Amino acid sequence: MTEQEINKKVDELIEDMSLAEKIGQLLYINGERPHELPFIEKYYAGTVANLSGAQLSQSIQERVKTASPHNIPALLMSDVISGYRTIFPLPLAEACSFDTEMIEEDSRMIGIEARTSGVSWTCAPMVDIARDPRWGRISEGAGEDPYLGEAVAAARVRGLRRSGGIASCAKHYVAYGNAQGGRDYDSALVNENELRNVYLRPFRAAVKAGVDSVMASFNDTLGIPMHCNKYLIEDVLRGEFEFDGVMVSDYNAIAELVNHGVAADEDEATYRAFKAGLDIDTGSLVYQEYLAKMVEDGRISENEINKYAKRVLRLKFRLGLFENSTYTKEEEERVTLNPEFKAQARKAAAKSTVILKNENSFLPLSKKERLLVVGELADDTDAPLGWWRCKGRCEDVTSLLSAMKEKSGNITYVKGGNTLDGGKIQRKAIADKAKDCDKIICVVGEPSYISGEAHTRASISLPGKQTELIRYAASLGKPVCIILITGRTLAVAEEAELCDALVCPWQFGIAGEGVADVLFGDVMPEGKLCASFPYNVGQLPIYYGHVTTGRPYKGEVVEMSKKVSSYATDFTCHYIDMPNDPLYPFGHGLTYTEFNIASPKPVKEQIKLGEIASFDVEVANVGSRDGTLTLQMYIHDVAAETSRPVKELKHFEKVFLKAGERKTVRVTLPAEAFEYYHFDNKLYADKGEFLIWAAEDSAHGTPCKITLI
Repeated sequence: MTEQEINKKVDELIEDMSLAEKIGQLLYINGERPHELPFIEKYYAGTVANLSGAQLSQSIQERVKTASPHNIPALLMSDVISGYRTIFPLPLAEACSFDTEMIEEDSRMIGIEARTSGVSWTCAPMVDIARDPRWGRISEGAGEDPYLGEAVAAARVRGLRRSGGIASCAKHYVAYGNAQGGRDYDSALVNENELRNVYLRPFRAAVKAGVDSVMASFNDTLGIPMHCNKYLIEDVLRGEFEFDGVMVSDYNAIAELVNHGVAADEDEATYRAFKAGLDIDTGSLVYQEYLAKMVEDGRISENEINKYAKRVLRLKFRLGLFENSTYTKEEEERVTLNPEFKAQARKAAAKSTVILKNENSFLPLSKKERLLVVGELADDTDAPLGWWRCKGRCEDVTSLLSAMKEKSGNITYVKGGNTLDGGKIQRKAIADKAKDCDKIICVVGEPSYISGEAHTRASISLPGKQTELIRYAASLGKPVCIILITGRTLAVAEEAELCDALVCPWQFGIAGEGVADVLFGDVMPEGKLCASFPYNVGQLPIYYGHVTTGRPYKGEVVEMSKKVSSYATDFTCHYIDMPNDPLYPFGHGLTYTEFNIASPKPVKEQIKLGEIASFDVEVANVGSRDGTLTLQMYIHDVAAETSRPVKELKHFEKVFLKAGERKTVRVTLPAEAFEYYHFDNKLYADKGEFLIWAAEDSAHGTPCKITLI
């Protein structure tokens, strides 16, 4: 059905609907709360959430259509974040693949599995830029960088669109990931220039990719809670970005405007949220309570209700719900956890795994080596699923230990104690088994229940006695590898010093086999960090793309006085007790071969504003194994109108190179790569010099120089 045909049908339908029916399209009820289900009949509720499975979805859909005088189907919403039943690596992990084609395909499969079970609207993708891992929801996004965030957001939206019949929802609009102190739901302290150049960019990309809906965030931004922030919703999102989809509240957030101190009561909160452009009230149950009376009192018009209801109806037509809202158990069983999806989850787990350290050629593991695996997370099937696991089940998961044992018969496992809960370490059991091993693998990290929404951590060290476990393992005189199963980056500087190898497969979903593929070298590692690992929580927030200062640190370690030995040159921007730089920077990730990347050579050293800039980059595989290079291109605006980041990612691509192979890669940066929002809120580039790097991560590379004229 064309957009013109859809609009005609929507106009005809609205013309014949009662005010109560139209308001009903703006209502969301939580199916997990049985007392809300009668609202289907009482208020003609247009969205029912958190009930899925083909048979249940079918019964709910029939109930909704029967209650509707015009047989209007419901949007069936669910939080499908890392997967529906086939759970993929958490989004933070997938972003480390730097493989947008894979991410798009993952999202397509996730959408198909969810849609077949009745879900027609998912609360994904989360596109928040996050630079503080104390914030538990860093796990749901693409990390710290706006360019990577744009690419991942667009890929996820495209994948869901390709799945057919399930609506995407970009969240949380906007700057939710910049919560003060990393505390979930706290204020976002950000100025508009930073807002536009960092936090808004993935939303703009999602809109360009065709996102169906956008969810407002819990926080205030620019001093105004997002659920009544008309400027950012109507003027920026709908106006500048030309978003024409559905704007939805986050759960109970309209009523929480009272707590924000911008509304005296729920009536005023409802009025402010509605006037700001929120189409659907999620969880507060205030639209059915107040909107009709507001129309009656003349505070809002029925035409406004019509406009909002049309957006919801248009989405239902676009999804094909009027033509087909039937779900069958047979189709659900055919699709759920099918071999193709499981194979893709395994591929994603491998590509998302990041090798942070690998000294003395500890990795890849040999199947002939005698390996001692310790740590209770090694055989855990809950932690890999993460916080948002939708319908995922522990019995679906291949634990890392099980996956490693499928590779090798030379593996011994010792749990080592209940170290997550601070229990006693089983030193004797570990020592006895270590005598006969060649290497020790310590599997540590976070249980699923301490990352995700509302799970802010003031400390991001390893919980419990896991560090003590690592210290003991390292004292036994055998090479040690640490594997981090986690929902966030962690402060593991001490642990990194104690080990020969450090691997981060994150919360990898159902497919521990993908991680084992990398550990044993059957798959070459490609993962690159999308978020920096700090030395210490005191560095947070930490990210590579910080702006320049008037007194930048030059890198020297000096003695500031007779009593203070410091990392910092006198009177520069630096800590005196630790480095500025992260333990592991954005873009970092090792492989089992070695690449050389030359300084890029500009095709033209002077580029006119609005023209593309092209560069030739010579790359070489100087190692002994074939491998895939993740080539990253960064820029710096040397003398801009405003202080610009010291580096900004502007391009990445995968380059396969056989062992010993050398090739020249032509990289083209579009004109918009050099643009940014100025203080007039306009997007354009400055004339002048730019530095351009080609590198494997954000911390290395030798730049070339071009001039925009």
